Amino acid sequence: MRVDIRPAIYSDMPKLTRIKQLARGETGDPNSAAFNAELRYLTAFLDERQSVFVQLVDRVPIAFCAIRECSTKPFIGYAYIKDLYVLPEWQRKGYGRKLLMHTLRTMRGKGYLNAMLDTAEDNTGARRFYERFGFEKRDIGGSSGYVTYVIDF
Repeated sequence: MRVDIRPAIYSDMPKLTRIKQLARGETGDPNSAAFNAELRYLTAFLDERQSVFVQLVDRVPIAFCAIRECSTKPFIGYAYIKDLYVLPEWQRKGYGRKLLMHTLRTMRGKGYLNAMLDTAEDNTGARRFYERFGFEKRDIGGSSGYVTYVIDF
């Protein structure tokens, strides 16, 4: 089994959109309005020259991470992990960890000193994943239903 991580390209976007929807428990129907909205959202990352990394097993995409520079106080200048999704059948096997390590190493190489992300309060699996990885919870006030995590490189 060959595992690779590479920058995403435009032709990856429909597959990455499907990964995101399936990981969120949605149908991933490529004819739905929700699918098309997600596809436009992810494609904008490439249009804006942001970073998207795709993880492949035997050349088949199983996960991706989309990241951009944060523009929200107090995290201006941090690398902002906007999306990190792994297909459900590939979760809890180390692939997400490997993808996140690759992403953070790459962002550090681009000059970032910190990264941040938000995840839903009720997403206990993701919260445990980030906490085990070394991210620390930050209270930024408000109760938006999301938890903010940061990590210093």
